[in-house]
Amino acid sequence: MRKLWVGTGTLLIVLGVIVSAVFLSRESEAHPLSAKNAVVLENRVEVTDLSGKNNSRSLYRINVPAGATDLAFTVYGKNAKKAVNLYSAARRPPSIKSFDEREIGPDVAKTILIRNPQPGAHYLMIHASRGRYDDLSLVASYSRRNEKFRVGMHAHRLYNRGGTSGLMESEPPKFGYSLLRDWDISGLHDAVVWRPDGSIDFDAIERVYEGHAKHGAKVIKTFGTVPTWASKRPDEPNKQYPGWPGAKSGPRDLDEYEDYVYRFISRMRPHLWAVEGWNEPYSCPGDGKTEFTTMTPTELADAQKRLYRAAKHVDPKLPVISPAQAYVCGVPTVLNARTSQGEPISDFFDIFAWHAYNRSARGDAGPSYAQEVMEVRRHMAQAGVKKPLADTEHGWLQAPKEGGKAFEDMTDDQKARVLYDTAQLARSLGLVTIVWYAYDNSMIGKPMTSTEISDTLQRMYVTLNRS
Repeated sequence: MRKLWVGTGTLLIVLGVIVSAVFLSRESEAHPLSAKNAVVLENRVEVTDLSGKNNSRSLYRINVPAGATDLAFTVYGKNAKKAVNLYSAARRPPSIKSFDEREIGPDVAKTILIRNPQPGAHYLMIHASRGRYDDLSLVASYSRRNEKFRVGMHAHRLYNRGGTSGLMESEPPKFGYSLLRDWDISGLHDAVVWRPDGSIDFDAIERVYEGHAKHGAKVIKTFGTVPTWASKRPDEPNKQYPGWPGAKSGPRDLDEYEDYVYRFISRMRPHLWAVEGWNEPYSCPGDGKTEFTTMTPTELADAQKRLYRAAKHVDPKLPVISPAQAYVCGVPTVLNARTSQGEPISDFFDIFAWHAYNRSARGDAGPSYAQEVMEVRRHMAQAGVKKPLADTEHGWLQAPKEGGKAFEDMTDDQKARVLYDTAQLARSLGLVTIVWYAYDNSMIGKPMTSTEISDTLQRMYVTLNRS
C-alpha cells in the first residue's frame, strides 16, 4: 500500500484553511448583515440592475404600515441560469439559518408572500447561491388599507341555456366570485344582441347576468364587436368570427354606436361593475398582425370616447376601462392613441387594462407576473398616464407557449397554489382586479371538475376581495 507523506508546513497550511473556513461560516451566521446597511425600498417601486458575486448576500428593508396586507418581495431577471435564494424576516435581518420565510431553487423569478405582515420593518436578503448574478430587478409591495380589489372570472356558456358543448344552468360554480367579465360569452356579443332593427336582445343578456348575480357577481361589460349591418366595412373578412363579417372594423356611425352603448348601460346598470373598451385591439408593432380590431388607433380612440360619454351620461360614477391590450409590446399603441380631435385616449377611461397570460407569482409556472406589471406601468409613465391598473383576462395558454407547459404539467393542488399566489400578488401590486380565463375551459385548470381549484377560487373570493 502506498503511503502519502505531507510535510509539516503543508499540513499546517491545510489545517489553517479548514479552520478559517469553519470560522468564517460560523461568523457569517453569528453576525448577520447589519440592519443599518440595508437598502430602503418603497412600496411598488422597482429597483433594477442588481448584481452580486458568487455567495454574496445583499440586504433590503421596507417599512410596512399598520393595516397593510399581502407583503411581497419579488425578484426577477432575464438570465435564469444565475439563480438566487431569498430569505425574509420581520424586525431583524435574516440569515441562511435564521429567517421567517424563504424562497429557494433554480428559478430566477421568485416571490415571498406574507399574507398579514406585522407592522414595522421587514428585511429581505438576496443570496447568490449559484454563481454571480447580473441585471436582476426587485420590487417590494403591500396592499394598503381601504384599497379596492376583486377576483373575477369568465364563463362562456353558463346561464345562457348551455348546449351540447356547454354547461347547463343546473351546473353553477361551487364557489363565490364577485366579477364576471362579459367577453366571449356565447350569444352575448354585441354583434349578436344588437339587432338589425336597432333593438337589443335584453332577454338573453338579463338571463345570463341575473344567473351570475345569484353568486353576488357584478359584470364588466366589454364592448368589443359590432354587427355586420352596423360596421364600417361590412364585407371585411373576420377570421375569429367568420359569421360576422366587418365586426372588427368598428362602427359605421359613431352617433349610432353611442346610442347603442347608452341604451345597453341604461338598462343593465344595476348589474354592472364597470364597462370596458374594445377587447385586445392590436398585436405588436411591425409584425403585421391584427387582433380583434382593424380600426386605426384614431378610430379606436373615437369609439372609446363615445363609450365613455355614454357611460358617464348614465352614471358619472360607473368606471370605464380602457381597451384591454393582450401584448405588452402593443400597450404604447393604445396609450398613445388620439381621437380625431387630437384628444388622448386616456381622457376617456378611468382604469387601464391589459391581459397577462402565462405569468405567475413564481417562476415555476411561467415568467414573472411582477415583471410584466412593472413593464406595463413603465409604458403608462412614459405616456403620462396615471390611472389604476386592471388585469381583466389572465390564464395559461397551452404548450408550446412560454409558461404553458409548466402550468399544464402541474397537479391541481399546484395549479391552485399558483392561482392564489398570483391573485395575492396582483392585490399586493395595487391592481384593482384580476379576472381568470376561464371557468369552463382548461386555461386555469378545470374548476368545474376540480375540488382543489374550486376551493382555492373560493378562498380568493373570501380572503382577497375588498369591495
